[in-house]
Amino acid sequence: MGKEIKRMRLKRLYSENRIFEEIEFIDGVNIILGEKYDDTSIKGRKTNGVGKSMSIEFLNFCLLNDYKQSRIAHIPQEVFDLEENVMLDLEIGNEFFTIKRNRKNADKPVIIRNGKTVVFEKIDDARDYITEIVFSELNGKNTPSFRNLLSLLIRDERSEFRDIVKCHDLRKRIPDDLRAHLFLLGFSLESYINTLELIKQIDKAKTVLSKSQKELTQNGKKKISDVRAELNALEDELQKLESAIESFKTNDTFDSMEAELIELESMLDHLRKQQKVLKYDYKKIQSMPKPEQIDDSEIELVYNQFKSELGTAVVKSLNEVVGFKNKVEEFQRTLVNSKAKEIEKQLLEISEQIKILDDEYSEKLKIIDQKGVLKNLKTSLMIYEDKKDSLSRTKFLYEQYDKNKRTKRQLSVQKSEEILRIDSEIEDNADNLQGFNNTILSIHEFIMGNKECSFDIHTIDNANCKTPLKIDLRIYDDGSHSVDRTKVFIYDTALLFNSNTRQRHPSFLVHDNIFDVDQDTLVQCLNYLAKREEELQDFQYILTLNRDKIENEERKQQIKMDIEAHRVAAYTKEKKFLGKDYQEL
Repeated sequence: MGKEIKRMRLKRLYSENRIFEEIEFIDGVNIILGEKYDDTSIKGRKTNGVGKSMSIEFLNFCLLNDYKQSRIAHIPQEVFDLEENVMLDLEIGNEFFTIKRNRKNADKPVIIRNGKTVVFEKIDDARDYITEIVFSELNGKNTPSFRNLLSLLIRDERSEFRDIVKCHDLRKRIPDDLRAHLFLLGFSLESYINTLELIKQIDKAKTVLSKSQKELTQNGKKKISDVRAELNALEDELQKLESAIESFKTNDTFDSMEAELIELESMLDHLRKQQKVLKYDYKKIQSMPKPEQIDDSEIELVYNQFKSELGTAVVKSLNEVVGFKNKVEEFQRTLVNSKAKEIEKQLLEISEQIKILDDEYSEKLKIIDQKGVLKNLKTSLMIYEDKKDSLSRTKFLYEQYDKNKRTKRQLSVQKSEEILRIDSEIEDNADNLQGFNNTILSIHEFIMGNKECSFDIHTIDNANCKTPLKIDLRIYDDGSHSVDRTKVFIYDTALLFNSNTRQRHPSFLVHDNIFDVDQDTLVQCLNYLAKREEELQDFQYILTLNRDKIENEERKQQIKMDIEAHRVAAYTKEKKFLGKDYQEL
């Protein structure tokens, strides 16, 4: 059976102005070494920080990774110019490509295909372009994206190689994405993608349900069942009011009287407001202090005191003064009494009008009154409308709650159906999965010396689980830092070398600093790669390695691989990848 996707063969990584030495990749195993350069210097023997991982970052940069998440974004400009083009030559199928990218325009890569240049305005367009080329043999079937597949083939070193599924920086809460894994294992992806979408829709329905329930139950103060009971009671009240009003309207006189009654109510309201104002004014007049009266003898005393000083002025008689005083007092009394009488008259008139209108209103209402259900047409209609609005609001919320509850239930059923389809696909794919399991067993036996391991893939139909599948690999004595890294190595190389999975594999794999393992395991992993290289040549395995991790075993000839023959780059403290000491920003 031929390959279902095109092979990607890396050729050369370099920069336009030779800021770093180019790396030429070969078929088989490619080793990027951190070399010691001074046997007598302890400092010189340290190989961390020389640029091994940074060279992988530059490779991934050319393969269109997210620049902002890359360590390249933190290199000072004086160390690596923003406009310096990083370039990768590679083959995809039978075509030759060069991918060119710089930091200044990181989202506008250039791809040269068989000598023809294509400039992209968006990084996503460039990714889609490569995706279509790599997966062109699959005729539009569901596939992972180019970058989704590469996340498995070039695991982030910050994943710490703890888990076969988690390929990303563990500091970021990124949901597990199994598309690349399932694709390589021969699954169609359709049911898996549908299930993920259904899980999102279920989560949205849950959010709406929670919000509706919170409002209906007044933040949990009552139960949803109580809301249903209240709705029934409110509907009954409204029905009684509506029946009463409808029965009024069946009376032949209702239509003609309805407007008259409402008009009478308005007139009565107006008159009662006037009455209230007049009563208030009358009360104020009654509470006013009476005009102060001056005794005639006091006036006489004051008059005689000043009379001698009047000179030639016209002197009025005492009687005239007293008479004037009496006229003033009389005028004050007349004004107050007049205003009070006027208000009394108005109050009397208004009271009479109210009585007449009230009698008229009562007579008209008798015609349409129904056993005391409605005693006041205007008030009754207001109560009816208020209850109608309340019922409408509560009913709408409850119907939305009920609708979303049904929707959530339907989505859950659809999700279960999709999971059953995945189960069926697992069953249909049993032979290929068993073949993959056998590959894992053989690698495990080669490295660990036994077959005490297991590989399993099974579905999860759990309401709280965000992924419908679990891919699980257990190996001998796993759980430690070193053994977990060995587990990832076994899984990744099984995908690369298994006869079925390699049909969907682009045939290259990168492991940066995965071999922080015990010496025996490291030797066995390298010897396994050497053995596979004897049998197969159409793959590329790129790894970074410290020389001091293998020098003793190499000297003892425990390592079957010729390390020097597979070395494509070597860096030391004096000869770093970018040639300079610097601190990342």
